[in-house]
Amino acid sequence: MGTTASGSAGSENPEDAVRRVSSEAALQVLLSRRRSGTDPTLLHGLVRHVAEVFGVTSAVLVRRSPGEELLHPLALWSRGQSHEEPAVTPQGSVLDEVLRQDVFHCPEDAHARFPEDGWLRRLGPQGVLGMSVRNSREEVLGALVLMHDAPLKVASTDLAWLRAFTLLASTSLEYLQTRAELDEARDFLHKTLNAIQKPVFVKDRQHRFVLANEAFRRFMGVSEESLLGRSDHDFVPPHEADVFRQQDERVFTTGQSNENEETYTDGARGTRTLVTQKARFTSARGQPFLVGVIRDVSEHKRMEAHLRMADRMVTVGTLAASVAHEINNPLSYVNASLNFLREQLAQEDASRLSLDELREAVADALEGTGRVRTIVQDLRTFARADDERAEPMDIHQVIGSALRMVRHQLQEHAHWELELESVPQVLGNPARLGQVLVNLLVNALQAFVQSAPKRNRIRIASRVSDTGQVVVEVEDNGRGMAPEVLARLFTPFFTTKPAGEGTGLGLNISQSIIQAMGGRIEVSSTPGQGSTFRLLLPRLQEPDLTSGSST
Repeated sequence: MGTTASGSAGSENPEDAVRRVSSEAALQVLLSRRRSGTDPTLLHGLVRHVAEVFGVTSAVLVRRSPGEELLHPLALWSRGQSHEEPAVTPQGSVLDEVLRQDVFHCPEDAHARFPEDGWLRRLGPQGVLGMSVRNSREEVLGALVLMHDAPLKVASTDLAWLRAFTLLASTSLEYLQTRAELDEARDFLHKTLNAIQKPVFVKDRQHRFVLANEAFRRFMGVSEESLLGRSDHDFVPPHEADVFRQQDERVFTTGQSNENEETYTDGARGTRTLVTQKARFTSARGQPFLVGVIRDVSEHKRMEAHLRMADRMVTVGTLAASVAHEINNPLSYVNASLNFLREQLAQEDASRLSLDELREAVADALEGTGRVRTIVQDLRTFARADDERAEPMDIHQVIGSALRMVRHQLQEHAHWELELESVPQVLGNPARLGQVLVNLLVNALQAFVQSAPKRNRIRIASRVSDTGQVVVEVEDNGRGMAPEVLARLFTPFFTTKPAGEGTGLGLNISQSIIQAMGGRIEVSSTPGQGSTFRLLLPRLQEPDLTSGSST
């Protein structure tokens, strides 16, 4: 460099021959280092070799990031040593010309031609040669620029060798750009996940955490370093971790997303109730992963329990007269029998008493106390708030208990009939199902015109549907409901009853109870003709579990 090529075809200028050998050696060294992996000193070595091969004072490699105006110097070799430089603005500089023209050559007086170029002012070169660095799609990635203290002439072979060096540099710049894009994508993903307020986690096929957002780490009370690479068994009791693993494994093996309720024991906050949505996805390499989103419903569960209890107490208040009557009747038997026994035993000749009469009085008293005990048990079961266990249950026993709770009101205000077929057992909580049936019976009674009890009719029926579900129906011939009322029937706090006669929560709570049992409630109603509430419940999948038809 510095002289033009000369000589006949087939001959080579001695200076070009030296440069060719030096360039080939430099390229071989750089290529061998590149094959060994990503070397952080590769780019510094590249510009140093370029400066030495072409015999110039300085050489610099800059990178242009997509969407940015600034150019980032990746390596600068000047006067025998490497330098670190900040990002620069290309406008009005040699770099701007290189990027626009692909190849730019200013033999001399470069600092005078570009007076605003900070590098030229500081380094003071006379001649400049620059070439853009492009990828395989001819997109500009940056530039390689040579600067020399003396005038700088260029031969055709110089441009060829410089192009070889820029091709080598393009591979490194593409790698840096790809890595920057990956870092940006990773940062975007982390920020997106952390912006989600619900806990989110990702597990690998070995059930180890590989990614989690800040909300999940706060929920678990651990740092990212102590979470990643570990499993649920490292953080929760074994029986809970086993349940989590079983649920995860079901998603992994079936590929089907699921949502399930889980219990999580937190040492600081006690037992929490979680609803977790899980789904499987596959990476670009074909590796399966599981992503989960957690919703903590502990407070919702507690509030729901309070609302259920409040609704039960309102119903108990409504049934107070009926319950009192059901207790007073057998108590009158007990009282009469005990008075009879007292009178008979007070006679002077007690030996003349009829044993049959005494036995009958005692039997009447025992029957009365038994009926009181049954009513109290029904009332305790109905009002119980702390037992939510599911168990196999006889539908007809629950119907009988609910009827005993409202028997007095039924006898006073309506005719009622039972149509109970033999049905399988179902899985659920008898107290909660009883709450639903009592609620439906009370609603039916309140739907009647109270001045006409002789025409009021309630039918309670049970059967098995064509699809194998257990069906319980509560039908009345009361006022019925208009379509606009039916549309809002299960909305919380919606009621058509007068103030003080209902919370507006009964049917909403009833719906949640039946749904928790895996069933549903259907309603049909015609204004002026009455309504039918239909409970459809899944049968217990066990053989020979049937209930009779007695109440």
